[in-house]
Amino acid sequence: MQKISSYIFILLIAFSSLEANAQATTNSPYSRYGVGILRPESTNQNFALAGTGIATRSFNSINLLNPASFSELGITTFEVAATNNSLRMTDGKQNQYQNHPHISYIALGFPIIKNKWGMAFGAKPYSNVGYDYSTITIDPNAGGVSYYYKGEGGLTNLFFGNALKFKVDSTSMISFGHQLSFLFGNIFNDRKVILSGLPSALNFWSTENTHTADFTNSFGVYYQKHFFNSKKERYVLSFGATYALASELKSKKTETIRTFIGNIDFGSIMDTIIYSEDAPTTTQLPSSVGGGVSLEKENKWLIALDVKSTNWGNIKLNETITNYKNNLSISSGFELIPKYDAFNSYFKRVKYRLGVRYSTAYLSINNQDISEYGITFGLGLPLKRTDTSVPSINLGVEYGNRGIASNGLIKETFVNLNFGLTINDRWFIKRKYD
Repeated sequence: MQKISSYIFILLIAFSSLEANAQATTNSPYSRYGVGILRPESTNQNFALAGTGIATRSFNSINLLNPASFSELGITTFEVAATNNSLRMTDGKQNQYQNHPHISYIALGFPIIKNKWGMAFGAKPYSNVGYDYSTITIDPNAGGVSYYYKGEGGLTNLFFGNALKFKVDSTSMISFGHQLSFLFGNIFNDRKVILSGLPSALNFWSTENTHTADFTNSFGVYYQKHFFNSKKERYVLSFGATYALASELKSKKTETIRTFIGNIDFGSIMDTIIYSEDAPTTTQLPSSVGGGVSLEKENKWLIALDVKSTNWGNIKLNETITNYKNNLSISSGFELIPKYDAFNSYFKRVKYRLGVRYSTAYLSINNQDISEYGITFGLGLPLKRTDTSVPSINLGVEYGNRGIASNGLIKETFVNLNFGLTINDRWFIKRKYD
């Protein structure tokens, strides 16, 4: 009972940190649209594999990319991770640098019936909004027109998943999983339009605060077959698939539209054109389908490939020059363990990981697609193990790009540093001796 209480206490402390950091974990102009910049679903092990993991599983770590993998958990596992996002933005003329540390996720998973039924729950950021920028255009009649944009917030995902495993034959098995997610959070958007060429003109100011709280569902299936070569070395071939339902999340929006005179720093309100408080609305999320395959030489190496398609094109934005598009993401990862049982050589037991990913645009601005790519590498550092626990520290680095520095857009170059801790042990052991 003391061990259970300790894990729950750590979970609550980490969740409090997750909430405290929810308002300031990005400063990307692209987070202005929709629910903001989507956060990766990958966990400690998947991060350095470029987020690959739909067809991977582990008995001592949690894989959030496919809920069907929860059935593989053999011991109770607690995980927490933190990421530092370093961001360089440029429009081709000016550069800006930002640095944002945040909690990546917290999770607790355990077997209910060993080798048959497992579950996991936890919390992680779903999306983040954070931007503060301005633009100036020249109107033939009004002269200079200044636009100011500012926003913050995002959505947090509380998730709970179950998975059941069934034996197909002596060399293969299949798992089915379901994950229920509760998405909640606030997104605040502030926009000002100032007719700087007409000092006596009425300027425009609008604010929106949207509170969202509702459930979503996703499903997964995982098939695994093992075989041996002539040297009796064990190989595992795995296939995985996931599907997330499209959702219209229940939301409430408070909106204010006003006119004012003055400038961005000092002004006087002249009139309130629109004011509505907690008006019922919905926040739309698209459906998605993913597939993966992996081949593993047990305790030696792993290679994996994921493909995922998301139907963002079914969602409309209230923008004239911006729209969503269906997007496709591809990722691949490789993991190597030189010699997992070389207890006289620590670095031979380290897991070495690398990966690459590419995502076509789900956002188009001025008819320009905002695509993204990243390359990753990392280490899985084993800690002192016992007969019932296999703890580890996971380190990962990702370098990537988003957008372009032309057509009035911003190119973002980012470096993500990830630190993850995995603690596990076997619970509910009946002791023979006191």
